[in-house]
Amino acid sequence: MNGQTGLINMPDARIESDGIFRFGAGYFDPYQPFWASVTVLPYIELSGRYTRIRGLSTRGPGGFEDKGFGDYKDKAFDTKAILLKEGSWWPNVALGWQDFTGTGLFSAKYGVLSKRLGNTDYSLGYGSDRIDGLFGGMRHYSRLLPGLALVAEYDAYDYKHDFRADESGAVDRKGGWTWGAEYRWGWLGARVADQDGDFGVNAWVSVPLMEKEFVPKIYEPAPYTREVPKASIDQWLADTGYAARLARTLNERGFRDIRLAFDGHTLSASLTNTRISQTGRAVGRAARILMALGPEGTQEIEILYTVEGVPAVSYRFTDTHKLERYFEGLLSRQQLDHYLEIGYADPLQGERLAADEIDIPRGEGSAFLEGIHRTDEGYLLSFRREFTDLSSIQLIPFSVDVFFNDRNGAARFDLYSTLNYRKQIGDGRFFESSVRASLYENVSNVAQENDSELPHVRSDIGKYLKDSKRVRLDKLLLNQYLQPAERVYARLSAGIYEMMFAGAGGQLLYLPEQGDWAADVSLDWLRQRDTRGGLYFQSYTTVMALGALHYRLPGWGLTATVRAGRFLAKDKGVRFELKRRFRSGITFGGWYTITDGDDTTGPGSPGDPYYDKGIFASIPLGSMLPKDTRARAEFSLRPWSRDVGQMVKSPGDLYTAFERTLMLDNGDYGLDSLLGQ
Repeated sequence: MNGQTGLINMPDARIESDGIFRFGAGYFDPYQPFWASVTVLPYIELSGRYTRIRGLSTRGPGGFEDKGFGDYKDKAFDTKAILLKEGSWWPNVALGWQDFTGTGLFSAKYGVLSKRLGNTDYSLGYGSDRIDGLFGGMRHYSRLLPGLALVAEYDAYDYKHDFRADESGAVDRKGGWTWGAEYRWGWLGARVADQDGDFGVNAWVSVPLMEKEFVPKIYEPAPYTREVPKASIDQWLADTGYAARLARTLNERGFRDIRLAFDGHTLSASLTNTRISQTGRAVGRAARILMALGPEGTQEIEILYTVEGVPAVSYRFTDTHKLERYFEGLLSRQQLDHYLEIGYADPLQGERLAADEIDIPRGEGSAFLEGIHRTDEGYLLSFRREFTDLSSIQLIPFSVDVFFNDRNGAARFDLYSTLNYRKQIGDGRFFESSVRASLYENVSNVAQENDSELPHVRSDIGKYLKDSKRVRLDKLLLNQYLQPAERVYARLSAGIYEMMFAGAGGQLLYLPEQGDWAADVSLDWLRQRDTRGGLYFQSYTTVMALGALHYRLPGWGLTATVRAGRFLAKDKGVRFELKRRFRSGITFGGWYTITDGDDTTGPGSPGDPYYDKGIFASIPLGSMLPKDTRARAEFSLRPWSRDVGQMVKSPGDLYTAFERTLMLDNGDYGLDSLLGQ
């Protein structure tokens, strides 16, 4: 009922298959949990829940009832690990810890065995804390109706000692024998149960994250196959109109920041794609167009795929005749490998392309606001216009930020519109701006005074929303991206970074030639913005300096990151991050930060200070749409009124950009990715 794999209320020694993500809701008086769980590794399950205790009031300072918050609500996180996999003669063995972080109101530790005999799965375990001693049960799978199972268990929860059990009515729960039935149909599941006259229900959705995609790409444009008369090498060199036709065709298929060169032997292109999510697939489609519209007699094709206007990865096809046979289906990918060189791009390649670059006629171009169209970018509704370079204008009429657990409200939100404008003003150089208009919000109504002894770098968010009079400037900055050397990238930034801070700084990223690690350092001088959201500032200034080491376990899809240095509130410490990218591209992760900030604001105390922590997810929308897209939906659950262990919003994190382009987070470096079609 609480989100862990188990019987009814008790856990068993089973977990779902690797990559199964489940979310659901249940009710068993007086508890109403909303929960989610994921099998993050083949032997480890993590789950979290937000439980409403029906009929139990929330008490504010002094013990008085806080009616604005409604029923008492608690958040908790659980984990379970399989220690021994079931065999012919021995059972599955698992250890688990419920509410291992959170308030600890429902904390319990347990060990449990499960063994399947025929159509029945038996479990027996022992727990401590809230699970009081022996527990167990059985699940019998129906032969007549696949998907149906009957469940019986002995519930060992010590309900009478639950938090304020006499007020919630939990004191009357006796536990003991509980009976139920459950049914699973595809991704959906539901269970009903009875315990001595108390009725329980639970329903959930299971999502297989290891599936490559959930929706067939029925609206994905076909690769370019149009046959047109080719120009000879002499015609191509004499008339730039042929190169203009090639650039225009690439642009029509989502390629941007296109530069072309031809030296009489090799046709070179520098480009990126704003829609196709996989680099290898984008390069494959670009190669088809270069083959079809390039000059007759071209012997080699070189494609430099760029990130933020700087070369990231190089694909060189050393025999165009073999490449053409591959596109015709007459040559296998393994055979093509002998004529394909893939590697990190180096600055010299960009310099050579620039030396032979063709001055392409760009035409008149459309008016600034022409060409705006509706897009699929993770919002209910959004409109976007892209230019031939990496410039763009985007309007998001409706978006929402949700904030949980203010003292006098379970959830608060900010409904707003955003207008973003980005202008490329040189090689790797961008002007970026964002204006945000709040349509309706209640975050500024927070009544709790901020008593943090740290500089208020995040905890005054209510003042920012209240004082900005609904319209504020969220971003106004210059970014310059550079490639000082092969596998070394840099970013220089100056301006308004985000809602609360402006400044100047930069980041340096190093990618090794071989190996599963990367490193970066960032340094930013920052000044706190005025709460009104304009061009005024407060007196608080700081320098945030962090070094990061990223290490990948490609076989597992895991990436571990350690950041160390000086954080936003001038506290010094270390932040640990761990995430997993599943085959669908969906990523789940979490972080924990330990600093010398000594945050004693409740629930922290002088002897047990509060440390920053949270969980996050990144969901590629392409796996759930009938066409490919690079858009992602991002969300995180984190404290929003804390100042310890905080970081400024990056103007453009280099590791994230290169990780996704080179597929570092999936053990696929872009250097050996499938040349997708």
